[in-house]
Amino acid sequence: MADGGDERTDADERIDADERDGSSGLDNSDGRNGGSELDEVASAFTELAAWCEGSSELYERLCRIVADDPELLELAAAVPDDRSTANVFLAALQFRLLRGADGRLAEYYPSVTDDAREPDGALGDALRDFCAAQADALRPLLRTRRTQTNAVRRCAALYPAVARVAREVDGPLALVELGPSAGLNLLFDRYRYDYGDAVAGAVDSPVTIRSEVAGGDPPLPDDPPAVRSRVGIDLHPMDVTDPDDADWLRSLVWPDLPERRRALDDALALARRDPPRVVEGDLLDDLPDVLGEIPSDVPVLVVSTLVLYQLPPDAREAVRETLAERAGERPLHWLSGDDELGENDGIRLEWTRAVDGEVRTDLLAGFEQHGRWIEWYGSG
Repeated sequence: MADGGDERTDADERIDADERDGSSGLDNSDGRNGGSELDEVASAFTELAAWCEGSSELYERLCRIVADDPELLELAAAVPDDRSTANVFLAALQFRLLRGADGRLAEYYPSVTDDAREPDGALGDALRDFCAAQADALRPLLRTRRTQTNAVRRCAALYPAVARVAREVDGPLALVELGPSAGLNLLFDRYRYDYGDAVAGAVDSPVTIRSEVAGGDPPLPDDPPAVRSRVGIDLHPMDVTDPDDADWLRSLVWPDLPERRRALDDALALARRDPPRVVEGDLLDDLPDVLGEIPSDVPVLVVSTLVLYQLPPDAREAVRETLAERAGERPLHWLSGDDELGENDGIRLEWTRAVDGEVRTDLLAGFEQHGRWIEWYGSG
């Protein structure tokens, strides 16, 4: 979906979980302690640095600096160990920079300055000085925030998929998204889509999602599929009307990915006019109740993209069983993008529904996890 640094995927969905002498002024008394734990933290940064090679020189260099600095590792260790430490740490830095925090580190961020400085030998000191000055502001972010990205450009794959489902149902769809973060993808029908050779969707929308069709012939109707209602279920939902949540979503986008930042900013601005409904809840415990709120004769479309892989295997299977059971009881369809296609690093988008009384799952499309390209396998 577009320019330069947007070619590679972020690591937030790929990482599980994710010789100064104390004069820097960092107070790390309540972080994790112990050599083995800091070794684990360092490994998270080393792993992310390797993933950044060829994609983000800034983040690669920052990760390697942190991995070799005990005091920076102590600060990063404030991130709970069930989260992606390196990603949360980098997002916290950018959050403070986007909020106008002073420091030489800002000179290196394209998201903050139009003439960003290339990573050089002074980057390490700039990072250390910034963390020393901002430690009290960084620590609450590290303790409480998560890598809750809202990859709005995935809608490039959802648009034709929902259009395909809409052909099989009577009446507008009731959308239910699992793990939607701020729910921006629930608003897919309010966006304009530019696939290079084709334009579709809400042509007058202030939000343009750019992608390309790598293969196949996806349905790209001029008019978006009709939507009756929309709701998301998330254990830790984000609020598009909350400035802190909105800035955290921006902070999760790598600073050298301008197309993703633009799409996110535009989608946030649009969503604030009429925010999507996202309920705080557990996928297993609360999904039946959310489905029960929808009249039984209304066609339901459940959507999940890169969510189920985060659940334990038994929980994933329980979600699948619940949706398969409901698909046999009412008009219910499920678009799930949670498995890799294979060598091309794409994500499988599968379509599950009941056909002649039998639950059936077909591979509908593949897509780059941030929507840079889609490949269509289903019938038009």
